[in-house]
Amino acid sequence: MADTFHNQDPKFHQGKILEHESDGIQEFDNPMPFWWSAIFWLTIGFAYVYFTYFVIGVGASVQREYQVDLGVFYQEQFGKLGELKPIPATILKLSSDPKMMKAAQGLYSANCVVCHAADGGGLTGPNLCDNEYINVKNVEDIFKVVSVGIVSKGMPQWSNRFSEPQLVLLTSYVAHLRGTTPAAPKAPQGVSIPPWITK
Repeated sequence: MADTFHNQDPKFHQGKILEHESDGIQEFDNPMPFWWSAIFWLTIGFAYVYFTYFVIGVGASVQREYQVDLGVFYQEQFGKLGELKPIPATILKLSSDPKMMKAAQGLYSANCVVCHAADGGGLTGPNLCDNEYINVKNVEDIFKVVSVGIVSKGMPQWSNRFSEPQLVLLTSYVAHLRGTTPAAPKAPQGVSIPPWITK
């Protein structure tokens, strides 16, 4: 039966009849179409690249995307931040407000982790968690660095993208990171400065 079927349409079948049989039935060894096999191998290749980039590489993890989305949510909730000014009292007050820090974390996660790491420990940019700072002597100096940037060092000018209240919020988050313990802190850079004070 199998030989008869094979001979009926020789152009369709490019495999061969296998030697063994069961109950008088022989199995036909017909290879999968090339396009089917290609999709299968492309799927495996894509999974490897995806895993390498997002799980063990630099791609945004599920946790980071969650933090960004959570930050966007809180920013919407606190959308009317009012006329926040970059003065020490305001920056430090925000840095001690957990809800505001959730909103600020979204800004930080979406824009700063590439250089400073998710926990502020530093990558190409400096560690934000220790007491050593390069261009900061007072807490309000963080606002200046965030706003104007230091282009020669790779620090972008975020005032082109964010409003002043958002920049104040981001400044407060950076101030909030001081004294925390990152997983892999970068070596201290700059000069040690005293604790934040309110003028």
